[in-house]
Amino acid sequence: MHLDSLVYKNIAQEFQEKYDCALGKRRLDSVLVERGTCSNKGRNAKSFLLKNEVFVNGERKTDGKTTVESGDEIEIRQMDGEKTRFKIEEDIYIAIDKPKGVVCSNVSDSHETVFEWLKRTSDLPAGDIDRLHMVGRLDSETSGLLILTTDGSFSHFLTNPESGIEKTYHVLLKNGVDTESRNRYSRKAKDGVTMPPEKKSPEEVSGKTELRWISGTECLATLTEGKFHEVRRIFRALGNEVAELRRVAIGNLTLKGNEPTQLTPEDLLASVERYRP
Repeated sequence: MHLDSLVYKNIAQEFQEKYDCALGKRRLDSVLVERGTCSNKGRNAKSFLLKNEVFVNGERKTDGKTTVESGDEIEIRQMDGEKTRFKIEEDIYIAIDKPKGVVCSNVSDSHETVFEWLKRTSDLPAGDIDRLHMVGRLDSETSGLLILTTDGSFSHFLTNPESGIEKTYHVLLKNGVDTESRNRYSRKAKDGVTMPPEKKSPEEVSGKTELRWISGTECLATLTEGKFHEVRRIFRALGNEVAELRRVAIGNLTLKGNEPTQLTPEDLLASVERYRP
């Protein structure tokens, strides 16, 4: 995926913010945006900090780049007299091995949701689970690595196609293919194929996808986009069907076992290592 220097610079800068976040540090303007106090980290946050009084642990701050961390107390005194006080909560980052049949949704009448499954099978406090949201989605018939977090900016970074974060899937095909067909599949997937419409998704061209073959029926598919059922639709466009699909990696981050895992700073950095400054 080609990125011009400006986009790369923005990604590198955002990575550095995530690096700081993984070490328990965050920017003040990011905190204000996530709480809905400001609409963005640019001029809006800068103007808000100058027009209103914002204190971190009792000390007034006017620079949105000020570093804050878990446990810091924030007080906001707005021009209209409204006052707000809160303590920065530590963000939660969880990796799970989502099983087939569990849906990536908050509510479902027909299937168990990821959050219901977590409450039933893990030791995570229910209050912590209620704070989580999913970083991207896997369809009900796809298993594998799914990240859940309370950190909205980290989630946006991982799911934004411009970030170029690679997601890798283990694919088991319904019909085996010979060497010539494998090479043809790989060439077409790399160039992008026209995928058939499915449900609410129109006919569209897939993103650049790398196929690494294990056998005539198995391969690893790596891509940076996340269109609806993209991997399944790619192989359907190539004249085959996916029998089993499992996500095995996000960036360099892989599952460590079957149990939900609290991610470490090293894990978080592994997921975005490609763009470390």
